Amino acid sequence: MKVIERSPIGGEERSTSSGDRIRGIWKFGLSWDRDIQAQSILIRNLGKSLDSKYTLISNVALPSFALPVPVVLVGPTGVRTFYVSGADGIFRYREDVWYELDHRSQSYKLSRPNLVRRTELMSRAIDEYLFTKGFYLEETESVLFFAHPGVHVDTPDSPVHLLYADGVEGYASGLKQEDVVLDPIERERITELLTNSRPAPPKVNENLRSLVPPKETVGVGEVRMKPWQWVVIFILTILMLITIIITAYLILNLG
Repeated sequence: MKVIERSPIGGEERSTSSGDRIRGIWKFGLSWDRDIQAQSILIRNLGKSLDSKYTLISNVALPSFALPVPVVLVGPTGVRTFYVSGADGIFRYREDVWYELDHRSQSYKLSRPNLVRRTELMSRAIDEYLFTKGFYLEETESVLFFAHPGVHVDTPDSPVHLLYADGVEGYASGLKQEDVVLDPIERERITELLTNSRPAPPKVNENLRSLVPPKETVGVGEVRMKPWQWVVIFILTILMLITIIITAYLILNLG
């Protein structure tokens, strides 16, 4: 399997660096680094079964979506979009709502983000992007992958394929048994488009604005950040004030 690893920040065609991880956590949340590590598990396990006819592109940046798509797999049997999660726990999906089991109360509570919905949106964004470039794919698959071995999702009928860590090799082997829908030239062109895609502000394509998941930020006017980012800034501000006070005290008393 060919692997094209792109940076999650900026969309360059290169591997993820430590600086990328720090910027990714700041921009996308505390779970970002955990999910990036989960990507490595998926890529490694897919590579055990798939040959060079398949190409995996990681962190695909799209002009219509605020988040990079973790993994897109292009092969003879089609295009598949993966949302990759490093989450741990027991979840339930009912009527388009995502819940997580609270172990203290032993009851399910509403959880965010809705991983099934996010997977659907990312897959749709890939389809829409390729369509604008002249590719209409009749059948594409949305896959939600969990890297943690203890995850379980209770759902009678998920709109996306749920894939667990111990099922990747079997899933990959099954792909090779499906009908061929893309010839080598089509695969090469799709891979090129996804490798070279770039993020853009939502206003570039107003028709796809609805694909961008809502940002949970707080603030005043244009100064808005996620709650945990405000907490980090508050703590850093307090530490800076304490340092200034201590320094001033030492200067006045020792000078």
